[in-house]
Amino acid sequence: MVKAKVFLISFAVLLLIFSGIGAYHMYAMERSIARAIYADVLDDMQDIGYLEPDLAAYYVQKMEELGWDVSGDVFDGSRPRTPGERARKERQEEVTLVLRIHPSRLSQWMHRFVQGEVLFSFAGSRPSEYFDPEW
Repeated sequence: MVKAKVFLISFAVLLLIFSGIGAYHMYAMERSIARAIYADVLDDMQDIGYLEPDLAAYYVQKMEELGWDVSGDVFDGSRPRTPGERARKERQEEVTLVLRIHPSRLSQWMHRFVQGEVLFSFAGSRPSEYFDPEW
């Protein structure tokens, strides 16, 4: 009887430990994917001088495929967003990208435990690399 209790307690502890490790790895993987998306979009913005709507739609679709909630504007706060406002290198202007993602429920829970919030948030600015061809 005692051996069965010890076995069950040991098994439960091992299951809890391995579940926690698996959950953390899932969280770390989702966060790294979100960070990679942020870096890719910022690189593209830097090259073209603004956040192109087709580019934003492409990455929103990729985030939807990952099962993330992207019902709102995940790029809210990013600028410039139209070709008319395009940042130019010769004027030493910058592009700013703000990305807020609602990840999976497991990652939201883990992120709240680690960071104190449920959203993956990334923000940053870089100098534009776009040269106006008529300059």
